[in-house]
Amino acid sequence: MRPVIFLDIDDVLAICREYTSHQVMTALESRDLDARPELWAGLICAEARANLAALHSEFWPQYVISSSWSTYLTREQMQVVFRRTGLDFVANNLHRRWTTPKGMGPSRTDEIKNWIAKHGRRRQTLLVLDDHDSGVNLLASSLDQQGLVVLCDPWVGFNADKLASAQRLLRTQMVPTLRKQ
Repeated sequence: MRPVIFLDIDDVLAICREYTSHQVMTALESRDLDARPELWAGLICAEARANLAALHSEFWPQYVISSSWSTYLTREQMQVVFRRTGLDFVANNLHRRWTTPKGMGPSRTDEIKNWIAKHGRRRQTLLVLDDHDSGVNLLASSLDQQGLVVLCDPWVGFNADKLASAQRLLRTQMVPTLRKQ
C-alpha cells in the first residue's frame, strides 16, 4: 500500500512573492501557457522541488492536494501546473481522490480527517506537508499527535530540515508494517 501525502502548495512549494496562484489561474485561463515561461520557471522553489523529488524517490507516494489551489483549479489544471514546474512525479501520482473536500468553514485538519475517513485505508502511511500559516490548526491536532504533520515556515518552504522530518515520520510509520511481513 503506497503512502499518501497531503500536499499544500503555498509556503511549501511556492514561496516566491513574484509568482502567485492568481497568476497561474490567469495563465491557465488565457490558454497560452507558453506566453509566461518565467512564471513556470519561478513558481516553485528549486530546493522544495528537489526535496519533494527525494521524498518521492524514497517512498513513491500518492498525492492528495490539500491546498486552496484545488478549490480553483481542476485536476487537469493542477497536473498542467505540476508538469510545467518540474513536478511531473506529482502530476503522475495524484490519488484517484486527488483533493481534500473543500467547503465553507472546515479547517485544514477537518478536510484531511474527512478525506481519511472516506478514502483512507487501515494502517496506511500518511504525511501532511503544510505550512504554519494555512496549517496552523494542524498544530496539536490528532494528526500532529500521531506524528503525521510537517509544517514548513512561510517564505522558506520544504527545505532540507523539513525533508529530514518528513522522511523520519514516514519511516517510523513504515517500520511496524515491514516487521509484520
